[in-house]
Amino acid sequence: MTFKVLNPGLFSTIQDLGRYGHQSEGFSQAGSVDYLSHSLANQLLGNEINAPALEMTFQGVSLKVLKDTVIAAAGSDAELKINDESYDSGCAVHVFKDDEISIGKCSGGARIYLAVSGGFKVQEVLGSSATHTRSGIGGFKGRTLKAGDVLRTLEGNGDIPEKTVKRVVDESSHVIKVIPGQQFERFTEESRTDLFNKDFEVTKDSDRMGMRLSGPALESTSGYDVLSEPTQLGSIQVPKNGQPIILLNDRQTAGGYARIGTVALCDIPKVAQLVPGSSISFEEITVEEAAEEYKKILEKIETGKYLEQSNQFNHVRRVSAQKILNLMG
Repeated sequence: MTFKVLNPGLFSTIQDLGRYGHQSEGFSQAGSVDYLSHSLANQLLGNEINAPALEMTFQGVSLKVLKDTVIAAAGSDAELKINDESYDSGCAVHVFKDDEISIGKCSGGARIYLAVSGGFKVQEVLGSSATHTRSGIGGFKGRTLKAGDVLRTLEGNGDIPEKTVKRVVDESSHVIKVIPGQQFERFTEESRTDLFNKDFEVTKDSDRMGMRLSGPALESTSGYDVLSEPTQLGSIQVPKNGQPIILLNDRQTAGGYARIGTVALCDIPKVAQLVPGSSISFEEITVEEAAEEYKKILEKIETGKYLEQSNQFNHVRRVSAQKILNLMG
């Protein structure tokens, strides 16, 4: 036992990078919506990038530490406190038994990720630790965290790199790269033009299943219903009201609405951090260009190019000194 949940935040779940190969059986991929921040939080601790981590939405958690370990947070800005003292996110931080960790409200983004040395220990379902709350599988009992939950962790390898996360997402840019979709030609010429030339707003009715947008109505020339087809991450479905929906990790596995486009995988982390009220626009990209952009991100993760040598010291907590302080009260 490593942590006890004191405050679970708004929507906090244990996620890895997703459950693949089971969509034909009705199981969507789930997993962290911002795969980049998830991967970087784990890299800060020397974990495998797929190690289960805690995804928090809008508001972070409060945890009681039950066993000495090391944590790291990445993603949206949010105040990280240990025993009411502030520490940097984007760094590895030692925590000790009886410490209290508090992660505040997200600022400039929607999601923050907390990794722990070794990763969280939860039962795998169909080869993945990802939580899918709608079907109640994976993660911690297939649900969001609740106060009083006790979280276990795996043993880390003890090799914690002295690194910090570089700024990897430009929050000032809300331009999203999109590949024209399967039914792109079914929409009017005006609507196809509007998709890439007009702004859309993220609505409050957005979640891990899909991001609903409000903007110019996208009109189909031959109806919005199509024969049900497998969905994919980033598909932009357009229902009868003409308002697009970007399908995300907890989406349905098949859909019957026309798809005007698909968000390129390279920009899914940017979409994951959009908050209600954000204004976004779309930029057309080819399949080949999208593949190259995604490969660049994977290569940077693999080679550690998103990390840099740490030159900050307010995240450093020396083990022996902290234990003496704890004993002295």
